[in-house]
Amino acid sequence: MYALFEEAGKFLSGRILSETDTSAQIELESGKRVKAKSAHILFKFDKPSPSELIEQAQALAQSIELELAWEFAPEDEFGFADLAREYFSSQATLTEQAATLFRLYEAPHYFRRAGKGRFKKAPADILQQALV
Repeated sequence: MYALFEEAGKFLSGRILSETDTSAQIELESGKRVKAKSAHILFKFDKPSPSELIEQAQALAQSIELELAWEFAPEDEFGFADLAREYFSSQATLTEQAATLFRLYEAPHYFRRAGKGRFKKAPADILQQALV
C-alpha cells in the first residue's frame, strides 16, 4: 500500500512500511525512509505507483481551470476530494483527486488553506483584488 502525504510544504508519496495510530514509516522511491504523521497523510492507494500518480496528477493539474473550480467550490470549508468529485465526476479517480489537491495548493488567491487537504474559497472581492 502507498500513501500521498505532505511534508514541509511538499507532496511526497511512497510505500507504507509500518503504521500506528499516529504515524507511518514510509519508504520513498529514492529509498529514503521518512516518518509521516497520520494527520499529514492525505490518502492511501494501491495503484498506480507513487511516481506515476504524482507525475500524472501534476500534468492533469495544469488543465484544471481555476475560475471554474472556484465556481464549483462550496462556500464552506471543503476537502480537495470533495471538489474533485464536483469538478471531474462523482467517481473522481485518485489521479484526479491528487491533481485537484496540487492545483488548489498552488492557487492561494483562489483558495486559502484551512488545514491538511482542506481549503476555503476566497471571497469574490478579495479574488478580484488579487487578480488585478
